[in-house]
Amino acid sequence: MRLIFLLVLYALFVGLGAIYFVIESFSRELPTDLAAALDYRPNRASRVLSADGELIGEFYLHKRILVPLHRIPEHVQNTFIAAEDGRFWEHPGFDPIGILRALRTNLESGKTRQGASTITQQITRMLLLSNERSYERKIKEIILSVRVERELSKREILRLYLSHVYLGRGAYGVQAGAEEYFGKDVEHLTVAEAALLAGLVQAPSRYSPARNMEAAQARQRYVLERMYADGYLDQHTHEQALVEPLALVENQTPLNRVSAPYFVEHVRRWASRELDPASVLSGGLRIHTTLNARLQRSAEAAVRAGLIDLDRRIGLHGPVGHLDDEALATFLDGPPQPYGGGIDGHAGLTGTHRLLPDIAYLGAVTRLPGSTTVQVGLGGLELPLERNDARLVRAWRPPPSADPNVAEPGAAARIRPGDLLPVSVIIGPEGPAALRLAQAPEVEGALVALEPGSGRVRAMVGGYDYGRSQFNRVTQARRQIGSAIKPFIYALALDGGMSHLDFVTDAPVAVPTASGVWSPKNYDGRYAGRVTLRTALANSLNTVSVRLVLRYGVDRLISLLRDVGMRSPLPEHVSIALGTPDLTLLEVAAGYGAFANGGKRVEPRFVEWIEDDEGRVRLDLRDHRPHEQVISPQLAYLVTDLMTEVVRRGTGRKAQALGRPAAGKTGTSTGHRDAWFVGFTANLLCGVWVGRDDFTPIGAKATGGGAALPIWLHFMQAAHADLVPHRFPAPEDIWFVRANPITGRPAPPGAASAVWVPLARGTIPAGFGAHPTPFDASPWSPFGAGP
Repeated sequence: MRLIFLLVLYALFVGLGAIYFVIESFSRELPTDLAAALDYRPNRASRVLSADGELIGEFYLHKRILVPLHRIPEHVQNTFIAAEDGRFWEHPGFDPIGILRALRTNLESGKTRQGASTITQQITRMLLLSNERSYERKIKEIILSVRVERELSKREILRLYLSHVYLGRGAYGVQAGAEEYFGKDVEHLTVAEAALLAGLVQAPSRYSPARNMEAAQARQRYVLERMYADGYLDQHTHEQALVEPLALVENQTPLNRVSAPYFVEHVRRWASRELDPASVLSGGLRIHTTLNARLQRSAEAAVRAGLIDLDRRIGLHGPVGHLDDEALATFLDGPPQPYGGGIDGHAGLTGTHRLLPDIAYLGAVTRLPGSTTVQVGLGGLELPLERNDARLVRAWRPPPSADPNVAEPGAAARIRPGDLLPVSVIIGPEGPAALRLAQAPEVEGALVALEPGSGRVRAMVGGYDYGRSQFNRVTQARRQIGSAIKPFIYALALDGGMSHLDFVTDAPVAVPTASGVWSPKNYDGRYAGRVTLRTALANSLNTVSVRLVLRYGVDRLISLLRDVGMRSPLPEHVSIALGTPDLTLLEVAAGYGAFANGGKRVEPRFVEWIEDDEGRVRLDLRDHRPHEQVISPQLAYLVTDLMTEVVRRGTGRKAQALGRPAAGKTGTSTGHRDAWFVGFTANLLCGVWVGRDDFTPIGAKATGGGAALPIWLHFMQAAHADLVPHRFPAPEDIWFVRANPITGRPAPPGAASAVWVPLARGTIPAGFGAHPTPFDASPWSPFGAGP
């Protein structure tokens, strides 16, 4: 017996020595300073905030949002402990009892239901080791876990774990998981929601609710059972959590999760240049922007509504398909089929026979009774197409072929039964009552709104649908400016000594050039003869612009355009008078900003300041920097007042519906390929462009006043809903005369056609009585002060 005892004792010492040798051997390969190793700064999502603090976008490679433990509710902490490490508060880093229990559970079930790695071991593997499956890595993991438990408190270990654990869909940590799966902060997670997240840890792909909801719920039930067994839940809470319905948010996988996508992407590009791409994508920055979330929503609504309305006026694109006989009968008797290319931008809901408003469906033309009616079938119903849309459908003809060998379509080439159209449902008191066309616009548009005084960009929409095209037509599209260039031409004339009441000639003009004689014409082909400068701009007379450029020089016009901030190439040719330069909408809006900002150049600003996740400011642009004075305040005011005449009785008359002083100018390029309206009030400047990406014409006689101005008006009405109207403030050395803007002569008291006309000192014609101000001190009213 003594010999056996000695042998056992000897074996024990040998075993302990071997263990010590193994630990020492592996310890030499492990980091000695665990505090430094665990102070790892992982990739964190950068967040983009609007001026009013609303989250509008995120940038990340791996979405990780670090939060302190006190922000994570106790029941959320307990779900992860119950799911992953029931003896977390008791073991020294690894859990022999847990290993034996997991082994027994897995043997009994015949599959791996329970893991043996503790939370500390998982943290060690996440931050200090690799995911390699080997005994060597497992030994290192256990050694480091014991050392981590000596270096850190249990709460510090739990905080690290809950900030780093991977939950699928690119989300690291419980805050990121709460946002990705439930669209909420971690503080608001219920027990059932937290249990679903905790269940994802073992295999995020296998238990993803998007891929396999049944498996995800089974794993959630397992977590809830563990919580109940470990005493974290009472019976009532446990039963409630088991039956609680889960509201999951849609999986957003792009680089940005955004509500103002064109703006946010522009901010990402800008910030990447100012800082560096790595810190923007993974530095956990908070980027505070100039965007006003309310105005942005109004801008997006205005662009979408305006383009849809314009597209309807242009006409039907044509049927998207055709069905005959059996196929048509099957379609009409079947469930409604969502259409992916409709105005809602997505395919709508599937798996339901209930027709929903604002969802695009495929409808089949069933009958064409009379000359103006179209009956359409879908989902077992036959409904009439709304009257105006029915006219569009009945008037449709296929476009002529570009191939000269193909004959022109005959009278029979029109809509017929069996043609498929995108439609949406009009719901009446008793259910579906009629249908309307739901074709997505083929024409594109863009809008930018900024404060002239500060340059802060308050709203930006770069196109109809970011999902359809990420090309930003505010900052990236260079399009022909057309007549929107004319305020800058008239600024040259006023700066050269002319006044609003000076006469210019509107008549045919011929300009010798290197390529021959250039003879531009007015838009309507008619000429007005002698007109005042004020009338010429209001009616956007082309020949007057050409004569003014010939008089004051192409070089001076280009110099002015450069001074107000336009950096795109400019043609050194007299044709610049009709707006041949290709410019971005942002350039044009900033250029108009010089008039609205008292002659100071406006530099558009998108970001206020940037800070890291610890609150340290990385970049601060909040201090208002005075803009450079590029034209005099007097000249800026005179041009602004000229543009108010465009609104009062010119090509921008529709802007009068804003109900407050406004200045602006329409623009239409050659061949109706581009339509512009840039206008401003004393509070805000907004520019709108409409056109096609392939540079084909928008449509017959599509102008800035008909295509772009309605979008501008829609947005500006929403933007000014709560603002008191203000006049444009006149600077010193501006005098006012009461005149007839058409004849240029003094107007007698009470004359209906009279207006107050501003004139610079030294340009007041004989016979006028000048006044330092035409207004009394009362606030502006839409009825005017009267001359």
